[in-house]
This record gives sequence, C-alpha cells and structure tokens, in this order.
Amino acid sequence: MRNYLARTARASLLKGKVKWVPAEQLHVTLVFAGDVDDDVVAELRGAVEAARLEPLSFSLAGLGRFPPRGEPRVLWAGLAGDVDPLLRLQAGLAERAAAAGVELDKRPFAPHVTLGRVKSSFGAYAVVDEIERLGPTLRDKPFSATALTLYASELTPAGSVYTPLLRRAIAAPTTD
Repeated sequence: MRNYLARTARASLLKGKVKWVPAEQLHVTLVFAGDVDDDVVAELRGAVEAARLEPLSFSLAGLGRFPPRGEPRVLWAGLAGDVDPLLRLQAGLAERAAAAGVELDKRPFAPHVTLGRVKSSFGAYAVVDEIERLGPTLRDKPFSATALTLYASELTPAGSVYTPLLRRAIAAPTTD
C-alpha cells in the first residue's frame, strides 16, 4: 500500500511545491515526542514494549490537509477500518509519554499517513483542489498494520531520517 499511495500522490498532485515522503518512510505517527533525553526514550521504549498489540486492518479514506483551512502545510491520506483499536493504542501510548514528560499535541489524534509537506505558497491552493478531486478515487483495498515502531527522527536538509529504535511485529488479522 505504501508504494501505491506514494506513486498516486506524486503522479496526481503535480501542482505546488511539495516535499514528498519516500514510500519506505510512510507511517502513522501515534505520538510525537520531539527532542527528548535518554531517560524519556527509555520510558517510551517501555511503553512500546508494554503496549497491547492486536491485528489491525485499514483502508484509505480520502486525502486531506493540515491545517484544514487556510494555506496547506501537510498533505495526508486518512484511514478507515480498525480505527477504534488504533485510537485506544494511541491513547495508551500518549498517556505513558505524558507521564514521562513528553509535551503532547493539544489537537485530538486523527489517524493519517503524512504524504508530503507543502514548501511554498505558490500553487498551494491548487494542491487543495487536487486532493479534493483525487481523494474519492483512492483504491479502498484493505491493508494490515505490520509493526509498532519507536523511531528517532533527525531533520536533515534532504528531509527527515527515521531510525528504528524498537520494532514490534503486529500479527495480520485473521479471515473467517
């Protein structure tokens, strides 16, 4: 699904200047911790190790942008399917992160995959028109979450570099 999503976004959203997330780096961020010290990283590692993981199946649910009004900064693909268990997982991780001293985002969690970041206001509103046109045409083939991963991220001139610190596999949902 990663390759499909990245390929579709890049081929269809040609307007505006967008820094696209490489297909291999597409993911759902459950908690963003920012710049934290090693003690907090250890606490986050413990939260990931203790998290109750269950099989999760999703499908794509349109395209959107942040912020929802005004000039777009982030383009994303929404998720449908096993959203309630994902919300429970996210809430548990966020609670443990907050207890470790992580300052959490004040906005409610919205399950999405970040596709790209708008780098210029030139053409930005044309991108909004394109995501509104393209969103309903996305393939709704189900796909499964494969892992819960704790990443360290480093911002470089070429974009973010994600280094996995801990990865726990998630079993695929069973079919009846």
